Amino acid sequence: MAKDKDLKSKSISELGDILRRTREERGLSLDDVAKDTKIPRSHLLAIESGEMDRLPGRIFARFFIKEYLSYLGLSELWSQYDSFLPMDEQVEISSVLGTYSPPPKGFKATSRWWIYAVLILLLGASGSLLYLRREHVIDIIKQPRNVVSVETGVGADASPEDILAVINGFEDNQEQSIIVERQDEDVSLQATLPHVEGGEAMKAQEKEKEETAKEISKILEIKASRGRCWVRVSRGDEKIYEGTLQLNETKTFETTGEPIKVRFGNVAAVDVTWMGTKVEMPRGSVVTVLYQADGKVVKAD
Repeated sequence: MAKDKDLKSKSISELGDILRRTREERGLSLDDVAKDTKIPRSHLLAIESGEMDRLPGRIFARFFIKEYLSYLGLSELWSQYDSFLPMDEQVEISSVLGTYSPPPKGFKATSRWWIYAVLILLLGASGSLLYLRREHVIDIIKQPRNVVSVETGVGADASPEDILAVINGFEDNQEQSIIVERQDEDVSLQATLPHVEGGEAMKAQEKEKEETAKEISKILEIKASRGRCWVRVSRGDEKIYEGTLQLNETKTFETTGEPIKVRFGNVAAVDVTWMGTKVEMPRGSVVTVLYQADGKVVKAD
């Protein structure tokens, strides 16, 4: 019986050693993993050392191990851990979910008192202005409407012939004003046309520059379509990104001449588009791929 326990402990330790080596190959510390997965550092250390008794309960041990395997892209090892950690404990689902449920967020109704205050101020200002101008408004209402004498300057004692002459002169003035206005419109239209043509030429030049810039730049798009994946991206000798892509998260990287080198932690979980074309990913768990400026894709492991 003691011999069987020793063998079981050794197998757990070997699995933990695989996790540790994979983490170190990616240049990740326990603090980095704890920050990304929210698993306490002491629990990660217990998993890597195979000391399952240091984890807080069987159901939590299974949860932490699953999260760690998914983070490293080693989910295929779960079947071995599952045999060592069977669900033989009676745990209430409600208590477990309650432990990890996020705190409730309250919604505070937006106060609209300021809207009513502004409306009251506007109404008060309008009423005050009307009150101050009341005498002027009354004078306008009481003013007699002598259209003929005001508009044409013809008195009330004018003869019908005088009134007819004034009306004819008024119509002539109206026709002259219409002709002048149309001439002004033609001049303004002719003055505007060169500006319109010049603006279209500038837009065409800007569009041509944008298309040229798109042809020069090379764009790499990485999308975690089937699960989480850790990636490290370098452009030439410069590291430009390192982190874990969550499910359905997309990252875009651009270069003009230098190749882009990407190390994938879980290559089966991602889709990659290089220079507008979806590329076929190599097989394996942890792989390194080089995306060259001429469009070629080379496995660099």
